[in-house]
Amino acid sequence: MDLRRHQRFPVHFHTVFSGPKLSESAGTVINLSENGCCVETDCQVYTGIQLTLRLEVAGEAPIQIERAAVRWNRGRQLGVGFLTMTSPHQERMTQLLAKLKQDSQARS
Repeated sequence: MDLRRHQRFPVHFHTVFSGPKLSESAGTVINLSENGCCVETDCQVYTGIQLTLRLEVAGEAPIQIERAAVRWNRGRQLGVGFLTMTSPHQERMTQLLAKLKQDSQARS
C-alpha cells in the first residue's frame, strides 16, 4: 500500500545538484511529485544533507529548487524532499506536473 500524499510520475530528467559540503554533482530524476523526487546518481550523498537542485526539463528552461533535503538513500538512488522554490519555478513545476498527470491519464 502506497501512503504517499502526492502522485509520483516516472520521468527521465538530467539534474545538477550541490550542497554545503558537496561540489556540483549530476544525476537523473527518475520520478517526480509535487513535493519531491527520486534521483539516481553515482555521487555519495548522505541522508539529511540539504541540496540545491536544477532540473533540466527537455525543451524548457531549468527548474531550480533552492532548498531540498535528502530523505533517504539506497544504493544509487536518493529520495529528495523539496523545501523551498521561488514563485516562478514553483509555477513551472505545477505546470509540468499537470502535464505529466494529463499524459498519464491519456495513457490509461
